[in-house]
This record gives sequence, C-alpha cells and structure tokens, in this order.
Amino acid sequence: MILSMLLVPRLAILLLISFYDGTSAARRRQATQGYRLPDSIVPRKYTVEILTNLEENNFNFQGNVLIKMQCVKPTNKIILHSKNLEIMEDNVNLKQVSAVNETSDVPITAHSYSKENDFYIVMLGQKLVPGSTYLYYIPFKGELSEGLAGYYRSSYYDKTANKTKWLAVTQFESTDARRAFPCFDEPAMKATFAISLGHAKKLKAISNMPLRESKPLPKKPNWVLDRFEETVPMSTYLVAFMVSEFEFSEAPKQNTNVTFRIWARKEAIDQVELAKETGPKVLAYFSKYFDIDYPLPKQDMAAIPDFNAGAMENWGLITYRETALLYDPKSSSIFNKHRIASVISHELAHQWFGNLVTMKWWTDLWLNEGFATYVGALGVHHVFPEWKSLDATSIGDLLTVFSLDALTASHPVSVPIGHPSEIEQIFDTISYKKGSYLIRMMNMFLGEDVFQKSVSNYLKKHRYSNAAQDDLWNALTQEAQAVGVLPPNITVKMIMDTWTVQTGYPLVTVTRDYQKKTVTVRQERYLSSAIGGNKNTGSEDACWWVPLSYTTSKDLKFNDTRPKYWLTCDGPITFDTDLTENDWMLFNVKAAGLFRVDYDDENWRLLEASLADENSFSKIDPLNRVQIITDVLGLAWIGKLKYPTVFEILQYLKHEPEYLPWKTAMSSLGEIKEMLRRSPIYGYFKRFIKDLTEPNYKKFRSITNLPDDFEGIKMHTLIVTWSCVSGVAACEEETLNLFKSWYNDPNPDESNPIPKDLRSVVYCQALKVGGEKYWEFLWERYQRSNVATEQQLILSSLGCVQELWLLQRYLTWSIDPSKIRKQDSATVFSSVASNEVGYTVAKEFFKSQFTNIRSYHDTKSSRLGRYIKSLAYQITSDAELAEFQSFLNSVRSQLKESEISMRQGIETALNNIAWHSLHYDTLSSYFGNN
Repeated sequence: MILSMLLVPRLAILLLISFYDGTSAARRRQATQGYRLPDSIVPRKYTVEILTNLEENNFNFQGNVLIKMQCVKPTNKIILHSKNLEIMEDNVNLKQVSAVNETSDVPITAHSYSKENDFYIVMLGQKLVPGSTYLYYIPFKGELSEGLAGYYRSSYYDKTANKTKWLAVTQFESTDARRAFPCFDEPAMKATFAISLGHAKKLKAISNMPLRESKPLPKKPNWVLDRFEETVPMSTYLVAFMVSEFEFSEAPKQNTNVTFRIWARKEAIDQVELAKETGPKVLAYFSKYFDIDYPLPKQDMAAIPDFNAGAMENWGLITYRETALLYDPKSSSIFNKHRIASVISHELAHQWFGNLVTMKWWTDLWLNEGFATYVGALGVHHVFPEWKSLDATSIGDLLTVFSLDALTASHPVSVPIGHPSEIEQIFDTISYKKGSYLIRMMNMFLGEDVFQKSVSNYLKKHRYSNAAQDDLWNALTQEAQAVGVLPPNITVKMIMDTWTVQTGYPLVTVTRDYQKKTVTVRQERYLSSAIGGNKNTGSEDACWWVPLSYTTSKDLKFNDTRPKYWLTCDGPITFDTDLTENDWMLFNVKAAGLFRVDYDDENWRLLEASLADENSFSKIDPLNRVQIITDVLGLAWIGKLKYPTVFEILQYLKHEPEYLPWKTAMSSLGEIKEMLRRSPIYGYFKRFIKDLTEPNYKKFRSITNLPDDFEGIKMHTLIVTWSCVSGVAACEEETLNLFKSWYNDPNPDESNPIPKDLRSVVYCQALKVGGEKYWEFLWERYQRSNVATEQQLILSSLGCVQELWLLQRYLTWSIDPSKIRKQDSATVFSSVASNEVGYTVAKEFFKSQFTNIRSYHDTKSSRLGRYIKSLAYQITSDAELAEFQSFLNSVRSQLKESEISMRQGIETALNNIAWHSLHYDTLSSYFGNN
C-alpha cells in the first residue's frame, strides 16, 4: 500500500532522532563523573619553553613546562591534561616551596594516562598540603601536524623564493592547549604564562606578550631563544604563539601606548591596510565603551594560510584566516571589506568579553560569543557609520535564528555541556547570533545607558576572573532597578532565563475585538514542524517573558522600543485601545524582540493595504516592514497563512527602495526555491521571481554601473543575482559578456573587467553555460591569485558548473591538500551540493568517500556536520530521507561529535517533506494560473 510505504521511512527517521537524543543524553550521564579536573590544585603560573623544528620532513617540537601551583585540598595525585604529547616521565619532578622559597622533592610513584579524558596522572608518595605552593616540571615532545588544532603547521608558496615555506601556529580553543604542552586546560583555571620559543634564527616568533629578550641557543647553532613578557592571568585556550617568516606592518599610535601590528606572508603584506586602519580605532572605541583600558601593551593580528576557524581571539595575538583579515582594494568586494571589519571588531570585543572576563565553563559560551557578536557590530558602526550596517547585521542574525531555532533539534543559548568532546558543536548560530540578538533585545527594553553601565560594572567586578550568566543578570538588574527601568519585583534573570535556558522562540498571536476595542495577546512556541497544525510533543509548556512594544497607524511611534506590556507565562493578556476599525496595529517595534507575530485577518488586511499604497508604505519603519515580511512567510510555511495571499503582499516590493525588506523576502523565497528546484513547477516559480525583480533590474543602465554607497551596492547585487537566477535574459547576457571579456584578455591576472561586487553572480552564471573551458580558466585564476578573498570566491563559484565529471573531480580534489586547503574542503562540498545537478553527485561522493573524508579531517567528526546539513537540507521526499537515514545509521558510531547537526538535518528534511505535502498542490495551481 502506498500510504504504509510512505509512512514507514518517516517512522524510521523519527526513531533515528530518538536514538541520537538518547545516545547524547546517555553519553552526558556517563560523562558526568570524571571528565572534569579535580579542584584540589589550582595553577598560578606556567613557565613554558618550546623549541620548534620547521625543517622539511622533520616537523616537531620539544619543550618543558614548569607549573607553579597551589594545593587547595589534600591529594596524593596530580591530574592535568595532555594530548598526543610524549612525556619524558623519568625527568618529571615535583617540588614543594617553603615559606623562605626553599624547595624539597615530593616523590612520584607512578604515571598513568586516561585517553578518553586526555588526562596525565601522577601518583605521589605523600599527600600535598592545602595552602602550600608546588613546582611541577614536565618535559615533553610533540609533532607539528596539519590538523589545524593545537600547535600545528601551515604552509604557503613563496613565489619570490620559488619554494614552499612553513610556519607553526597555535589554535587552542576550546580544548587544544593540551596538544602543545601539559596544562590544566579548563577556562576557570586561570594563570599567568611566561613563554619562551626556540627556533631557527631566520624565523620570527611572536606570542601573547611583547618580546623581552632574544638569545642564541648554545647547543643549536643558528638558533635563538625568544623570551616573552609574562602575561596577565588568563585561560589556557587564549595562549598563543607563532614561528614563521612573516612580516609585519605597524599601525600609527591612536592616542594610546598600545603597539598594533598586522602580520602576514611577505607577498600579502600590502593587503593589511584595512586591518591597520580598523583595528586601533575599534580597540580605542571598546576601551571607552567598557570604561576599561585595554590591559596589554601590544596587539598583534596574524593572517594564517591554513586556519580552521574564521579567527581566534587569543589575548594580544589574534589569529585569522587570510579571508578574514587581508583586503585587496582591487579584488576584494565591499562585502569582503565589511566582513573583515566585522571579524576584527568581534575579536577585539573578545579582549574584554571572554579574555578579561571568561565563562566558568563552556555552558556559557554564549557570554563570549553572543556579546562579541553584538558589541562587534557596534565597533564596525563606530568606524564605518556610512555603511549603516548595524540594522543589517541584526536582521541577518534574526533571519538565521528564525530558521534554525524553529527546530525541535535546536538547543538553548546556555547549553549544558558534559564531556568536552561536546563543546565544538555549540560554536554555532545559537551561541553567536541568537546570543547577539538577545543582547540587542535587552538593550532595547533596558535602554542603552543602563545596558552600557551594567556591562562595564560586570567586567570590572570579574576582571581577570570567571563568571556565569547569573553574574551578568545581577549586574543588569541592579542598575535597571536603581534607575527605575525595572520594578523591584522583576529581575533580568526572571526575564532572560526564559530566553537562554530553553530552546526556541515564541509566536505571538494578536486578536482584536473591533467593536469592544480590545486586544488579546497570547504566545506559543513557533516550530517549523508545526505544518498544517501538527502538534509537537514537548513544546506545550514553552513560554517566555515577551516584551510587547507596539505602534499604530494613529501614532506611528517607531522609536519607542520599551515594552508597554510583558506577556509572561501567566497566560494571555487583554487590554483596551482607542483604535477605530480602520486603524492597524503593529507589534514588536523595530523588531526589538526575538519573536514572530500573527494577527487576525482584518489587521493583516489593513497592513497589506498600507504596504500596497506607494504613498503610505514608507510610514512603516523599514525594520517593521522586514518584520511583516518574515512573519507572513514564516506563517505561510506552517499553514497559518496561504501562500497566494503572502505572494500578493510581496508584490509591494516592486516599489520598495530599501535593501533590508528585499533581503528578507528573498531569503525566505530562497528556501522555497530549494523546495521546488527539483520539481516540475520550478520554472513557474522562477517566472514569479522574475516578475518581482525584473522591474528593478530594468532601472539599471548597465549592471556594471554600481552605486557608490554600501546599501546601494547590496541592493544592486541582490537584484542582479536573483534576476539571473530567475532567467531575466538581459541579466544572463550581460553577465556572460562580462566573463567573456575577461576570458579573452591576454593578461587576465593583471586586470579583471568584472566589478568586484558582482563577481560572485558573474562567475557562477558563466560556469553554468561555459562548461569545461571556463572552469579550467577560473581554476587557473584560483591557483595564480595572491588574494585570499578572491580565491574563496572562485572556490564557491567552481561548484556552479553543470558537467557531472567536473563536479566529481572537484569533490575529489576537495580532500587532496595539494589541490585545496583543508580549511576549504567543506566549502567546496557545499558549493557542489547546492548546485541543482550537483546535489546527487555530492550525496554519492559523501557516501562512497565517507571514510576518507572523516580521516582527512583527522576523525573530528564535528566538521562533518556541514556535509550532513548541506545534503539533508535539500531532501524533499520520503524515499530520499529513508536512503539518507540508512546511510547515517550505518556510520552513526563515527559521528558522535555531529549529533546536533544530524538531528537538525533530519528534522529539516522531515519538515521539507511535510511542507511539500501541504503546499505543493496549492503552489502548482497558483503558479499555473498566474
């Protein structure tokens, strides 16, 4: 029977979700004992000496660490972290320091290791005495791997020297300092660090602090030992050092004594001017904003050729991917410029939020990442106010969170972390973007003055120490109550715990009684799986303290974001208004809160009429036009509004001049595009998009005539991109002609006629029709380019080609480090998987090469989450889902670190299938008739 055949695979998927939930919970329960270090000993100071060998075929390091530590509780053993290090046990020793600084040996009776927890354990012949100080000496050796974690090696080709050059650099967050030297590798165990680095004399070394002295190494000719100043107290994951042939460019002093330098390979040092300009200004801004001076004497920033993250906030030595730090005015787009400024600002914000004050445990990672994301946007706005990027960044965060956090498989902002192997999974949208948006929401309902002063007080109270989210709530509450923003019976904790310790966000439903002039407001959790009224177990009791701000067509007060009411867990609220039946209401002024809004039919009709009127739509603030668009499309997804109705509302975009409403609409329509692009009605959908975008496209004299301002460029690029996607003939012709002119240029590496802000769409469009000759041309440009942002763009574009064999070869190259850097492997896979014809190729490649892919990423299966999502998010049929489930089930033991990604991917696929079942026939009929 057809019905049973369709239901069985979906049941299997639901069982798989249950399996992963149960497995994860079981692992947490099993790990609750023993994965944390005991609290019997605390480190006070590390003296670390490491000699780095960067000779070909001999990449290793050796060193020793002397840990000054204090006993807090009696113990006869010392447990700390060490991973993939060879410890010379015979030379390990422990000494007790007396009151007059004399030392006496403490006997060590045994050495052991716990691989599961990365523990190195020594048993002692006597118990350590509380209050006493000890010196623990450990010599060790290690390999400089290419795994992008711990102390690892990276390479680049030096064209001038005509040879490959190597560097050694650290990446310790979250738990990889233990790969470089034995240590107490938990964020709350802060200490100072005195780093010494030995290396060949031709190389340069940098670390968190300034260089104190450099001396020859007697037993190693042409080697030196660089000793650096002692750090302030900090967590192990913020320690950093690098040995390389890099050069630096120093920024002029900005009314401060802080030395600011940008490091890069010699051939790219001319691309650091943007960082030199932006970094010192942002650092000075944050010193003033937080009312706390930057505590270190210098700030280095380095562009690393191979880097797993986007950037890392190591105190005094921030490391970046080249794409996140280096900017070439000739090749890098305004989008690249904004991203670089944003990443720089984000990492510098961390010097206070995360470095000066650190979370006690990774459960509150969002205190680091959410704050750095929000405050980082403030730093960009301060340096580049002409970009008007603050609202755009916030809306970008909102749209991303609305999508991911609508899944039952999402997770809280403050997420319980058991075993450290679970940490890497929460470096995601929820910690960064939801955390940031919640902080923006607090700012909106508390006010900037209260918010800024509270944050400063929090940082001052906990500087050089650790804190939890309740410490922040206390600081905010004290100031808010002191000035009367919150009454004595309401605390920030009461409000914000509902947002940070539970998953999801609310759908607020507003129902007006037009005769009685009353409004009733209620809430429920918005779930993308609630398609067609489907109820989801576990969401019935979800509720939030929702700040209800609103305005009306009578008053149009769009600058007042303070809540007029709080919608709490006590149930719906009803209040009176003075509105007539012709007046609309609009809740959530300036999208100040993280929630969707649904209205009764009449209020929706009034809002639709106001938008449709070219003379009145602009009376609604652009951010609330954004809110309306994302709300109606979100409501249509779950069946609360009909898509034909929503599409009629979106017709107003034809007279919408602002970028953000367009971005919001096209973002959600892009999700529908993914649902339909392998269906028979995809052509109809493209005609709908074409009808929407072509009027704006026709306003361009030429696509090469870009506006001068950032907002204008973003709008121009968006319209061109979607016009080409939807088949506007003029767009396809112009983009192809542009690429041909570059292709036919005898010196294509010296000049590129394609506007740098349009290269993404032009490259992709050309490859769709140009085939192998254009692919090979662009691949050669990738190999020859010295600009990382251009290389990244080319890598993403190469996946647009339609020839299956080229896509297959490209995927094979993605796990060949001689072709494509390991850091870019998942980017290549995603670019192919997002191609209409590449999806099947990518799926089969992932299945057939799973073992090689996993091995290539050093068995860190959390990195495979991107692969899984790239495929699962495009599944639209039960048969596809059953096939994917069968494969995941066969390799589930190898994907323990990707459980969250798997659950999210599977749930999204289920939602896609349910969406098709509910909406496909309606859309087919609508597009067919229009």
